[in-house]
Amino acid sequence: MEITKREFKIINNKFDEFKANTNKSFDILKGKEKVFLSAPHSVRQLRNGIIKGKDSCTGTIAITLQKAINCYCIYKTKNCDDDANYDIENNSYKEEIVNTVKNENIKFLLDIHGAKNEQGFDIDVGTGNLVNLNNKTEYLKTFIDIGKKYKLNITTDKVFKAETFHTVAHTIAEKNNIPCMQIEIAKKYRDIEEFNNIKIILNFLEEYLRMIIKIGG
Repeated sequence: MEITKREFKIINNKFDEFKANTNKSFDILKGKEKVFLSAPHSVRQLRNGIIKGKDSCTGTIAITLQKAINCYCIYKTKNCDDDANYDIENNSYKEEIVNTVKNENIKFLLDIHGAKNEQGFDIDVGTGNLVNLNNKTEYLKTFIDIGKKYKLNITTDKVFKAETFHTVAHTIAEKNNIPCMQIEIAKKYRDIEEFNNIKIILNFLEEYLRMIIKIGG
């Protein structure tokens, strides 16, 4: 994928809530390919009365991938005292995904999050113990196989399983009956000052998503 550090930074600036001029809770981008990318923690969120920090660069990664493969993408733009990946009631973010998946015949959803380096993985894949994959276990196998090419330490359901209706991945898998995966990317692969690592993740995910499109996504 051809993107410079400067170009990536320009996209990433839109997730600076202190500078952004928007009252919208989220943005959605449409495309040709029937793959949906989600970044529900691209800005801060409020969970159980506590403000939690954003998963840095997850929104920027989603947007960059959307532009590369021409798919669908949704990401948070403002903290409206909510948590799009936790709130069950009155969750307009999830409702938008449910409706778009149905109306646009989306075949696969990838929900992108961030984790601390100390968790001990490069990427942890949350499948709800495979339930969220809707029997398409080849989607996970393909992810792991391509990850080996990029020398990524990939775990499955190690820390973040995405197994409850709190999560975007489980909700969409259940309501729309499509395979969904949640991924947690370690901070060292989301640090703009280590841009070579970001490019590894972008190239890896682009290759993976293109393969999913070929096999049915």
